[in-house]
Amino acid sequence: MSLFPDTFPNPDLINHSLPKKRTFFKRLLHSLGFFFCLIGIVFSLAVVFKAYSLSKRNSPTVFEPGTVLRMNLNRALAETRPTDLIASITLGNQPTVTDVVMGLHSAANDPNITTLVAYMTNTDIPLTQVQEIREAVRAFRKAGKKTIFYAPTFGELGGGMALYYLAAAFEEIRMQPSGELGLSGISVETPYFKKALQKLGIKPSFQARYEYKTGADSFNAEKMSAPERRNLTQILHSFLDVIAEDIGADRGIDPAAMKDILKNGPYFADQALEMNLIDKIEYADALEKELKEASKNKELNLVDLFEYAAATEPEVKAKTPLIAYVPAVGIIQFGESIFAGDAYRSILGSSSFSGMLREAADNDDVKAIVIRLDSPGGGYTPSDAIRREIEHVRKHTQKPIICSMGATAASGGYFISLGCDKVLADPATLTGSIGVFGGKLVFKDLLEKLDITVSSIKMGKNAGMFSMTQDFTTEQNLFFNDALNRIYQDFTAKVAARRGFSTGKTNSVARGRVFTGAQAVENGLIDQIGGVYASFNAAAEMAEVPKPFLVVEFPTRPSRLEMLVSLLNSDIAVSLRKSILNYGLLPSVKSWLGRLAEGDFRLFYNGIEAF
Repeated sequence: MSLFPDTFPNPDLINHSLPKKRTFFKRLLHSLGFFFCLIGIVFSLAVVFKAYSLSKRNSPTVFEPGTVLRMNLNRALAETRPTDLIASITLGNQPTVTDVVMGLHSAANDPNITTLVAYMTNTDIPLTQVQEIREAVRAFRKAGKKTIFYAPTFGELGGGMALYYLAAAFEEIRMQPSGELGLSGISVETPYFKKALQKLGIKPSFQARYEYKTGADSFNAEKMSAPERRNLTQILHSFLDVIAEDIGADRGIDPAAMKDILKNGPYFADQALEMNLIDKIEYADALEKELKEASKNKELNLVDLFEYAAATEPEVKAKTPLIAYVPAVGIIQFGESIFAGDAYRSILGSSSFSGMLREAADNDDVKAIVIRLDSPGGGYTPSDAIRREIEHVRKHTQKPIICSMGATAASGGYFISLGCDKVLADPATLTGSIGVFGGKLVFKDLLEKLDITVSSIKMGKNAGMFSMTQDFTTEQNLFFNDALNRIYQDFTAKVAARRGFSTGKTNSVARGRVFTGAQAVENGLIDQIGGVYASFNAAAEMAEVPKPFLVVEFPTRPSRLEMLVSLLNSDIAVSLRKSILNYGLLPSVKSWLGRLAEGDFRLFYNGIEAF
């Protein structure tokens, strides 16, 4: 007999009493049970109809000649999307930067799309995504199509750098007469909490390898160290150099002069026009009138870029060579991935990623794989496990695996990229950070101030080594530092072997130092500069996939209905459904509440199977 049975014993059998005649209340409960069974049948039929509709999917939509695309990127763009119902409802089905890039490339080859108009007042997208979209806009222009960027204002009193950087890729830039061009340079600020923590009675106890690995310095230091200041200064210079060169080429301005312009704003609209930073000063209605007059049908046929991208997504047929797109976003841990919007809130779980990678690799139609990596790092061992998984799949299947770095691929994120055949990054990507840090905050003095005592029982000299009530002992500190040394040596050895570095070269690019993508390619840490579309091209070339190539995202994007069915078929839902059908709704609720009140959480997981 199972120690934790799926269902609870029937009270009638325990009491050895004869079955009682059903009351009206019990008949009602059994009716409810029948109702829930009926719902299950309806959902099953819905799934069948959904599968049938997918099998009969219509061809991509054909738009009318003279269609104008409208692009508005005021909202953030994700690097992946939710695949479960809870995250989908909570965070929404956010568009991805790949949606924008692929949509623009599709529109560039669509003879019915004539113009791209962007209307934006601000943007939260990072520089790497700006650079990705700039390249897609340039491809659209190269196809001989018109591009216009309109903004009432580019930030006011500053804050307009990213928006103007994106706008500069367009053929024309227009703004409102009362607007400003908020170019006032770039800056970075880092708070340091060591003194405040000490006043509270909290002691930071962290170690790092080496001087550039400053992830814990906000807790462990009183101010910015000289190595961190040097590293950040180099990064900001790299950002400005790249932006100035790109905008200078767009606007026909010398890069050195453009760099001065970027640092010495903001500028009023008339000043910006005089400096050749914009092309026209006008209100939005003037642009709208112009577009209507230019329309062949005298009616403005306007389509949102995201709607266009979804409507023109190519149909994938059997035995069609494919490139798989596998996102790898978040802080690296063992277990399952969790989508929470961006790389600093999401979790990149080794189990989930391995499943997605193998699902893509086992598909006979998939000829190459592009991993879209956006991660600030995480645990060393799960990072190594993912790196090894990529390496194993690549060698076992003989399918090329390309790494496309997003905004951040640092520390464990960079470690993962070592398993790939080729690594590409945007010029503004933050990568490298080959090093390690770790430690804890010690609350001993704070607990004493609050008259809180903690009693403990330890069996083993290093038991409780990471307890926050005590600092490391001398012996524990030696062991911890030895662990950091071993991790650093293993990390740098694998980097040297994969990138072909000498000991001296490895030491110069490691020690926790962070690079931009532009610096990383110069130092041999990555293979070339390029965004996600360039990565698809590289994958197609390596796998000899003919153009136009088709890209399929793994895991396959589920519908809300499929997410709901998945939720209803989860372990928790199956257990609850069994209990309701066996004993009725109200008795089951009463039982669940009673168990939770007693601290019995087996409602949510089986205690034995969880290990």
